[in-house]
Amino acid sequence: MAIELVRAMPEHAPQLSRILFHAFKNLQDLHSVPLDIPTPEVADMGMNMFVTRPDIYGVAAKENGKIVGHNFVQLSDPVAGVGPICVDPGCQSRGVGKLLMQHIDDYALKNHGPMVRLLQEAINMTSLSLYTSLGYALQEPILKMTVKPAAAVDESVRPLMMDDLATCDALCRHVYKVSRKNELAAMIQHGQAAGVVPHGRFVHGKLAAYVIPGFFGYAVAESAEDLLVTAEQAARSAPPLLQAILIPARHTELFTGALKRGWRSEKLFNLMSIGPYESPTGAWAPSIAY
Repeated sequence: MAIELVRAMPEHAPQLSRILFHAFKNLQDLHSVPLDIPTPEVADMGMNMFVTRPDIYGVAAKENGKIVGHNFVQLSDPVAGVGPICVDPGCQSRGVGKLLMQHIDDYALKNHGPMVRLLQEAINMTSLSLYTSLGYALQEPILKMTVKPAAAVDESVRPLMMDDLATCDALCRHVYKVSRKNELAAMIQHGQAAGVVPHGRFVHGKLAAYVIPGFFGYAVAESAEDLLVTAEQAARSAPPLLQAILIPARHTELFTGALKRGWRSEKLFNLMSIGPYESPTGAWAPSIAY
């Protein structure tokens, strides 16, 4: 097998998108779990973002001129977030995934810094073993939940603005122990055009929480209650695909609080890391990257 790795470019997007959709669909149908990418159109939207954003580096694997897999890494802030990695279902178990992971890990560590993280789908024992063999350590079980939108408007919750960036970053550093300032700035700037609707909860003039809904969003909060309230408000104005959040399953107050509010559990992921890792405090929710 002669595999060539090339930079993932916009002209590759249709082939990469097809692999993205079918690889995840085959895995998730096999285990009877909800599809993360429900339609080819959603895969197209995601892939067009991956191959055009300047803060995302990606590679495509080619075999005899045909694209058979891909992997990406987000380099917006100090932590490099890996994925999505996918291999064409007809080309799996042949070492393509290992080559893609090794390349992206080496690139991130050499060109970005020592902190590399990803979310691994817990039903996929092959990828769990692969990532562990490449040096990743399992840090947290992460639960995907469907958020029940709030029935009424909470006036203490409003969309974030660029003026809130420094305050948000301070809260993120306090809770998450790392900065996601550049990522958040892009989300605030693009707003609904990027399919993201940031919301922040302000109590007595102080930012208590902010939530970016959906797989590519994340959340930080002083308390579980603040995160739950803010997520439900964000879900009010988010399309159904973004009415979801990833929460640390070991955060008992957050998990049980979500269940009491009618949120639905879907499946588990594993947050894994290479390099320095400091456990968050307070209430938090990772993105699909980290």
